Amino acid sequence: MKKSFISTKVISEIAIFTAIAFALDFLQGGIFRGLFPNGGSIGIAMLPILLLCFRRGFIAGLISSFCLSFLQMLGGVYAIASDWYLVFLQICLDYILAYPAVSIAGLFYKSFQNSDNKKAKIKYLVLGTTLGGLLKLLCHYLAGVIFWASSCPDGFLGGPYVYSLVYNGGFMIPNIIINALLLVLLFIKQPSIFELEKKEDVTNEKQA
Repeated sequence: MKKSFISTKVISEIAIFTAIAFALDFLQGGIFRGLFPNGGSIGIAMLPILLLCFRRGFIAGLISSFCLSFLQMLGGVYAIASDWYLVFLQICLDYILAYPAVSIAGLFYKSFQNSDNKKAKIKYLVLGTTLGGLLKLLCHYLAGVIFWASSCPDGFLGGPYVYSLVYNGGFMIPNIIINALLLVLLFIKQPSIFELEKKEDVTNEKQA
């Protein structure tokens, strides 16, 4: 039996993981609103996207993260750019591209699934989370330099270039560390969560 590209089960997972990520993002955004007045928060909103990437691959993670970005924009978009094309660029950096950047972790999906070495699997989890998190940081950093320069305190050493790195790194670096640790912990304690695809393949072969 030939397996469909995206099954109903995968679509259901995308919907569920997106909803969980959105709820977590909304919750942590409210908690850290005072600490990061221009946006940003510390928490585990990236975890559902990352887990989906290593369960189902890059495409599933990308679809989920784009859906999450869309839900974020429905909740309100805060843009300070003047011209329409600059507003579009700011929205792209802070909303449309930020979470989808995390799904780059899905590029390690095949290497992770095909490896029989536990340490190698952990390495791919950490690499994927770090790469996805750093790309998300890059999106926020560029938006900070281009659009939020006015938020830089007068006399701040390095100006907006350093301030944007400090501000956005202040929540993204902890996010990378926290989510990488939790993802590895999930793998150590419940590896079957990541091996669902293999089990389904075996079941389909038996049914064929």
